[in-house]
Amino acid sequence: MVRGAFLSLLSTLITLLPTLSASAQNGNSTLTGTVTDGLGKAIARVTCKLLDGNDSLLAYTLTKSDGTYSIKNKPGARQITFSYLGYESAAAPLRPGKTRYDATLKRNAIELDNVTVTIDPITRRKDTLIYNVEAFRQQEDRSIEDVLKRMPGIEIDDYGQISYQGKAINKVNIEGLDLMGNQYNQATQNMPAEAVAQVEVMERNQPIKALEDKVKNDRATLNLKLKKDYKARPFGEVDGGIGVSPTIWNNGLTAFNIARKNQLMVSASMNNCGIDLSGMTHAMDYYGSQYNTEPLPQPFLYSPTARTPPLSKQYYLDNKSYYAALNYLHAFTKEQTLRLNVTWWRDNSLKRDSTFNRYVTRQDTVSIYENNKIRDKQDLVKGQLRYELNSRRWFINDEVSAMLSHGDALNRNGSNLGPIEEDVNRRTYYVQNVLNATLNTGPRLFEISSLTRFYRQTSDELASVQGGLPGQEAGPMASPVHYSAASMITRNRIGTSFSVPLGSLMLGYMLEYKHNNTAASYLEGKQRGSYWLHTIEPVYEIMLGDVDINVNLPVEYISYEYGGGRAKRRKVMFSPLVDADFTISTLLTADLTVGLIKGADTQATPFNGIIINNYRTYTVGTDSLQTSRTATVSASLAWLNTASMLSWNIYAGWQQIRRERYWSYLYTGGMTVISPVWRDNRHTSWSVVGNMKKIWRTPGISLKGSVSYSYNKELASQNGTEDYIRYSAASADVTLNWNKLRWLSARLTAAGNVTWKRPDAFSQGSNVLKNIYYTLGATLYPIAGLQIRADMSQATFEISHGQYSTNIFVNAGARYDITKTVAVMLTAVNLLDRRRYEESRFDGANYAYTGVPLRGREVMLGLNLKF
Repeated sequence: MVRGAFLSLLSTLITLLPTLSASAQNGNSTLTGTVTDGLGKAIARVTCKLLDGNDSLLAYTLTKSDGTYSIKNKPGARQITFSYLGYESAAAPLRPGKTRYDATLKRNAIELDNVTVTIDPITRRKDTLIYNVEAFRQQEDRSIEDVLKRMPGIEIDDYGQISYQGKAINKVNIEGLDLMGNQYNQATQNMPAEAVAQVEVMERNQPIKALEDKVKNDRATLNLKLKKDYKARPFGEVDGGIGVSPTIWNNGLTAFNIARKNQLMVSASMNNCGIDLSGMTHAMDYYGSQYNTEPLPQPFLYSPTARTPPLSKQYYLDNKSYYAALNYLHAFTKEQTLRLNVTWWRDNSLKRDSTFNRYVTRQDTVSIYENNKIRDKQDLVKGQLRYELNSRRWFINDEVSAMLSHGDALNRNGSNLGPIEEDVNRRTYYVQNVLNATLNTGPRLFEISSLTRFYRQTSDELASVQGGLPGQEAGPMASPVHYSAASMITRNRIGTSFSVPLGSLMLGYMLEYKHNNTAASYLEGKQRGSYWLHTIEPVYEIMLGDVDINVNLPVEYISYEYGGGRAKRRKVMFSPLVDADFTISTLLTADLTVGLIKGADTQATPFNGIIINNYRTYTVGTDSLQTSRTATVSASLAWLNTASMLSWNIYAGWQQIRRERYWSYLYTGGMTVISPVWRDNRHTSWSVVGNMKKIWRTPGISLKGSVSYSYNKELASQNGTEDYIRYSAASADVTLNWNKLRWLSARLTAAGNVTWKRPDAFSQGSNVLKNIYYTLGATLYPIAGLQIRADMSQATFEISHGQYSTNIFVNAGARYDITKTVAVMLTAVNLLDRRRYEESRFDGANYAYTGVPLRGREVMLGLNLKF
C-alpha cells in the first residue's frame, strides 16, 4: 500500500514537470550532427544541450575529437544548443522527423586588453558533473568550502560534512587521490578557493574499482581539480591576529603540496577569541564503513550542565584552543597508496551558565537551579596509517588507527544544595585495525572485512558539597569515585556475490565478539559481560532499467552472558529491509525504503549496581540485554537542473521503535535517580524536510531555503507519573544573496521555529514557544583590493508564554590586499557589547531555562600572507 501510494505521488509529480510532459517529437530517436568553426574545422568538446520549451535541460553531451555528437531525443524537447568557450553559442529548433543537426560556431570578437570571459558554471561528462569554481566564487570567499556552499545540489553542515542531493558523499579526492580520508573537512575548510579550478561530482560513484558494474552505490564522490599554478609546488596561507578587550589572538597556518605521487597538507591554528576547533577532530561519513564502524562506549561520569546555545560560539565561548594536523599520501602507482593522518587538539575553556529546570508531575513540581562555572581542559591526539590497493581485480585496504585523550572538568557550582566543587577527570585510549579485501574474478566477487579494537577508559570524580551529599549527614565532605572500563571487540565478515536473473545475489556471514570489563571504587571486584553475534546476510540486488532495488534479509543470532555465566540470554532476530532507487530522468531521482529491523543494544556497557554520574545524578545500571524492533518507511525526491541552476530535495519518513524497557526519572531538590523499567516502550515519530537552492546568474541572485516538520510520541516517566508525550516542531529558513554589482554584495538570512505539545498527564497546556532569527549583511568593494563588511543579527526567543528575550549583534570588518600575497584585516565582533543570552525550551513535559554570559565587544587586527 505504501509503495503504491508513493508511486502514485511520483506519477502526479512527473505529470506536472514540464520536462517530462508528452510531446509530438519522437522520444525514441537519436539526434546526431557535426560542429565546426567558420573554416569548416571540427571543434571537440562542444557542449550540446537538449532543452524543452522552458529552456530546462533534458540531456547533454560533448562532441568527439572529430566534432561529431550523438544524443538521445527526449519527450518535450524543443531545441538543441551548442556552446564552447571562445565561440558564440548556436541553437537549432527541432523539427518533426529530422534527426541531424549540424552547427557552425563563430569565434567571439574580443579585445585582448579588456577581456571578459564567461564560462558555463556546470558541464557534464557522462556521470560526472563539473562545477567551474570561478563561476560560483565571490570576492569574499576564502576557502573552497565557501564556494561549495553556493553550488546547486551540495549542502554542508556545521562540522563540514558534505551532502549531495540529500545524501552524504563517499569522500573528497584531491587530484584523484584520497589524501584526507574521513577528515576531509580539514582540507575543504583550509584550502584557498583561488587554488581550485573545478569541483568534479561523480554521481552514483563506486569508489572501489573491483565493485564497479557489480555493486551499485547511490552516493557521490567529489574531486578537487587544482589550477596548474598550484600543482607540484607548496602553497598556502599564514594568518596572525591580535586584539583587545581583553587581549585576544587568532593565528593559523595551512600548507599544501599536491604532486602526482605525493600529497601533503600541514595545518595548525590557535585562538582565544571564541573559535571552536573541535570540529577538526570530527570524523566525516566515509565510504566502506558499513561493517567497520563501532561507536565508542559512553562514559559513566559527565558534567551535569554546560548547555550549548544556538549562537555562534564567537559570542560566548571563553577559550584557549589549539589544533595541528599532518596529512601525507604517497602513491606507489595509480592503484596503490599509503596514507598517514595525524591530528592533535587542545582546548581550555571556561563554561558558565545559569540553569533553571522545572520537572512537572501530577502530584507536585520539582524545581532545580544551578549556577555553573566549569573549567574544562581537553587534550586529544589521534592518527591512522592506511594502505590501499584499488584495482579492477583486487581491492585491499588495511588501516591502523589509535586515539589518546585526556579531559579534566572542574565545576564550581551554586545549586539547591549550596556551594559545590566537583572535579571530573577522564582518560581514554583505543587501538584499532580495519581490514577490507575484495577479489573480482569476473563471474564472482569474494569479500573479507575485519574490525578489531581494544579500548580503555578510566575516570575519577571528587565532589565536595557544603552541607553534605544527598542522603549524608550535614557537613563538608569529599566523595572520591573511580571507574575503569575496558572492552575488546572483533567483527569479521566473509561474503560473495554472483549474477542471477534480473541482478545479483550477495551472501555474507559475519561473526562478532565483544567483551566488557568494568570496575567501580565503591564496589568489590570487576563486572564482566560478553556476547557472540552471528549474522547471515543475503542481499538480492534487482536492476530493472532505471530502477535499482535492494532486498536485504539478514538473520542474527546473539548469545549474551554476564557475570561469568550467571546471566545468559539468546535471541534470534530477522530484519528485512527493501530499498529502491528510481532514476526518473537525468534531473529527477527518488528513493524509497521500507524495513522492519530487529536488533540488540550492544553499545550499552553492562553494570549491576548504582552508577554515580555526577554530584546529583545516579543511574541504576543494568546487566540485561535489551532488544528492539524498528518499523521504518521513508521516501525522498531529488531534483537538479544544471541549466536553470535549480536543485531541491524532499524527505518524508515514519518510524516506530519498540523497546523492552524505558527509563524512569525521580527528581528531588537534592538528587536525580534514573532507573530502568522492563516494560513495553514505544516511540513513534514522523518528519518531513524540504531543501531548495536556486541561482539566477543575470541578476546575480541566489536563494536557499528549507522547511521541516516533526512529530514525536514517546513515553515519559517521572516521580511516579507515566504518560505518552506528543510534541511537535516546525521550522523554516531562507537565505538570499545578491552579487550583481562588482562593488557591492548583500545577503539576508531569516529563520523561525515553533514548538508545541498536546495536553497530557504532566500538563494540560499546549506549551507553545516561538523563536525567530534574522541576519542582514553587506560587503563593499570601493577600490581594488579593499573589502568592507558589516552585518546585524537579531534572535528573539520566547522565554515563557508572551515573554521574549531579544539579542541583537552587530559585527564589522575590513580586508585590504596590499599585494597578491599580503593582506591586512580588521574585525570587530559584538559592537553593541551584548553581555547576556537567555533562552527556554520544553523537553517533553519539562521546562528548562538557560542563561549564558557573553564575551562582549572585541576588536582584532590581523595579517594574512599567501605563498
